Amino acid sequence: MNLFLERYKKLLGEDFKELEKYLDFKPKQSIRVNTLKISEKELVSRMKEKGVVLQKIDWLDYGYSVEKSPFNLVSGPEYLQGYFFIQESASQLAVQVLNPKSDELVLDCCAAPGAKTTQISQCMKNEGKLIALELKSERISALRNNLERCGVRNCIVYDYDARKVQDLGIEFDKILADAPCSGNFVLEKGWFEKRKLRDIVQNTKKQKEILKSCFSVLKSGGVLVYSTCSLEPEEDEEIVGWILENFDVSLNGATKLWPHINKTQGFFVAEFKKK
Repeated sequence: MNLFLERYKKLLGEDFKELEKYLDFKPKQSIRVNTLKISEKELVSRMKEKGVVLQKIDWLDYGYSVEKSPFNLVSGPEYLQGYFFIQESASQLAVQVLNPKSDELVLDCCAAPGAKTTQISQCMKNEGKLIALELKSERISALRNNLERCGVRNCIVYDYDARKVQDLGIEFDKILADAPCSGNFVLEKGWFEKRKLRDIVQNTKKQKEILKSCFSVLKSGGVLVYSTCSLEPEEDEEIVGWILENFDVSLNGATKLWPHINKTQGFFVAEFKKK
């Protein structure tokens, strides 16, 4: 058995049998209605006229699963005009937990390609101030294109390393640390064969460096949401333990989404408040 499958078997026990059934699982395509440009009711109606059937996801504010579509959604005018963002349902949860407000200064520290960045701006009603950092310069154009497509006006983009965010000299009310991670088998075909344990070690090192910098610029009473699309304990629960041991924060809550339980990609979200 593959090394990572052995790890999941030890972690899940009897529940591993259920996970095995989902090793080739692909979740339904989902979208987030961009209320900066259109109402939910109007978008659902427009898409219905074109034969697209959308089903509201009851645990998300603006998320819908695509039950049926006679065409590729990215080719339609509604997508090109920024009326919606194609965003996996689990991915939408992190910003919903962060709950950014229109009078706050918010940081998205690993922003490209902009799904969560545009979602943050939507929650802020295009008000307040949003700083988006992206280290990989080749991804900046995709981020900027999505911000423009979705009508975001309250965001400043920096080609910048989140591990050095303290050098900006800014303190934030809220921070989203959607950290670089190993991903999971739902997102990448052949994941089990491609991944190595050393990848996880490298990722956890980078995640800790990012988090250390982010907590240093989070205001007292501020909120940081840490999220990954990883199922690995070293990048999820063990990071939570490391945070609680090293920073003066409280854990407001954490959740892990599993493909065989939630019918989504694997995802992890934890919310911290700085004391």
